[in-house]
Amino acid sequence: MIEITHTHADGTLVDGTARGDGTGPILKSHGFRWFPSIKQWGIRGSRDQAPRRLAINAAADALRAAGHEVTVTLDDTVRDNDTVRSDRHERLEDRRTALAAKGQRLTAESAALHARSNAMVEHIPMGQPVMPGPRGRAHRNLLDRSINTAIKGAQAARQAEVMPARIAASRAAEARAERPDVVKRRVDRMEAELRGLDRRLAGLKLYPAANSDAVREQYEGERATLLERIKGDQALLDQAREEGRFGQYGRDNVHKNDLVMIRGQWRQVARANAKTVSVTTGYSWTDKYGWEEVRALRCGHVEDAEQAPAEAPAT
Repeated sequence: MIEITHTHADGTLVDGTARGDGTGPILKSHGFRWFPSIKQWGIRGSRDQAPRRLAINAAADALRAAGHEVTVTLDDTVRDNDTVRSDRHERLEDRRTALAAKGQRLTAESAALHARSNAMVEHIPMGQPVMPGPRGRAHRNLLDRSINTAIKGAQAARQAEVMPARIAASRAAEARAERPDVVKRRVDRMEAELRGLDRRLAGLKLYPAANSDAVREQYEGERATLLERIKGDQALLDQAREEGRFGQYGRDNVHKNDLVMIRGQWRQVARANAKTVSVTTGYSWTDKYGWEEVRALRCGHVEDAEQAPAEAPAT
């Protein structure tokens, strides 16, 4: 019995397969991959996503055609954003802990290899010449083994040195995903995907296909997932707006020729648009950025208004 299951917590997984039973090539041809850590087949990137019903059904049909008994169980219950973020953070922390342990293991391995390399030749006097021909074969082989062992130790040390940087990069990437400007771009992208799904659903109603039921269920599942993700990210933006970290700049308070801080540089405003700001480049074209990327503003309009001379009295 082979069981294909999908939940938003675990993604799409396959139980009941065995090495050499012929299921591997079939599953691989339908987008499934082998996960060595859990020793199961599954679909990569399917956690907290709607089930890919077309691929799952096609794989199940192919397995049945090959003589296997297959059941499919799909749970399309969407998890809330707080649960998804907490679960993702725990998985990332587990991965960082594993990287740190790997670095320690490689450091110990490097020290052991260097010690082994030195032990191989410590009994040979310094400057001992290597005899030519067969008489020096053992000496040359010993030197070669010592050198190769030292090289392996150096390689392990280099791999260990990379681990702290990988851990720091993982933390930086997780923090970057929570930045208001990144969240805003993610919301815009998901809203565009949502509009595309709505168009495809409307097309299914006008032009139904043979497998339109499965396609519609997949689109509806993707739509429900997108709505929950948009809702959660909008809550993050609302919190950032209340804290003054987002939404304080727009064409209401930014004017032409003002200076805005974007990506660490002060840029002169060429045009303030509804969702973007165009800044000069020194050439014939302008660069366009979303308002969420504006970090600071230098605006002289208030000072100009205060310093402007009073109107001359009417004569």
